[in-house]
Amino acid sequence: MRKKQVTIKDIARESGFSIASVSRALNGTEGISPENRKKILEVCEHFAYTPNGLARSLVKRLTQTLGIIMPDIMSPFYSELMVKASDAAHKRGYRVLLCNSFRELKSEEQYLKLLVENQVEGILIFPVGKMSEASIMKYIRNVPIVSLNEMTEQSGIPYVCADEECAGRIATEHLIFKGCRNLMFVGFKPERLAHRYRAASFLKTAREKHIPARVYECGTDFRTSFERGYDHFRQFLISGEAMPDGIVAASDDTANGIVKACKEYGKRIPKDFSLIGFDNISAELPYIELTTVAVSHEVQMETAVNLLLEMIGGSHLTGHQSRIKLEPKLVERCSCKGA
Repeated sequence: MRKKQVTIKDIARESGFSIASVSRALNGTEGISPENRKKILEVCEHFAYTPNGLARSLVKRLTQTLGIIMPDIMSPFYSELMVKASDAAHKRGYRVLLCNSFRELKSEEQYLKLLVENQVEGILIFPVGKMSEASIMKYIRNVPIVSLNEMTEQSGIPYVCADEECAGRIATEHLIFKGCRNLMFVGFKPERLAHRYRAASFLKTAREKHIPARVYECGTDFRTSFERGYDHFRQFLISGEAMPDGIVAASDDTANGIVKACKEYGKRIPKDFSLIGFDNISAELPYIELTTVAVSHEVQMETAVNLLLEMIGGSHLTGHQSRIKLEPKLVERCSCKGA
């Protein structure tokens, strides 16, 4: 049988102090001597007593808790963002509730509802896709929410993300600078706004430089970015089409899938073609030291948590202040051949 939960009344009875004195000891408030506080805390420790945090938060109307929703914590990219976001929250005295939406809209909305019901003070979310806007708009009336990916301007949802158009331009210009004259974008997922911006900027930059470029699409989709990169590029290699000399992958995880396909089909990077990705998760990639374009994950999460706390504090932010694009940087490694 489950043991009866120890209550503050039990601690008062066992310690010989009033409930008010026990409360002062637990909350660190004045009105009790250091000696008596010590005695009470020793009794709490003996009985493994912890205050009911939810009940206390309902009284104070503050939980000091943030919710974080990620699409796939098995992904190196999302797991790193989750760790950095948790660190930023903890440094500011907040606890976090971590949720994995499994890249499913239904799960994402269920977690939004669950976090609101559990009285979190704010939510950081990396949306599953453009259809996430409806769910976020539904719950943002109840709690401040900041997206970790760009949202449409019409939605007005606050976000902190990389400037994806700038990222696409940097990646494309780097390949051209390295001597690539036939470019291809691989791993495009149309429902991802970041992919659309990256791909559009890729095509625009190549066109301005008079370099042939295209977005490769094979008509099939896959659950993870790695699977999409691997299977899309494997199908491209099987097709017998002419090889490009420079490839922009939709993400580093996609690039890793491309590298796996290359190993199976005898293609060499960067000898046969140059490869560049986005997000800077290359430390987690087992196949290659990948050149990439990204913002600092730590800076992004610090900025996002700061924005969320401003919203929690009641700040009335303008559109520019609540929709922040961070400047990405090139991280050069050895997956691109020299000019």
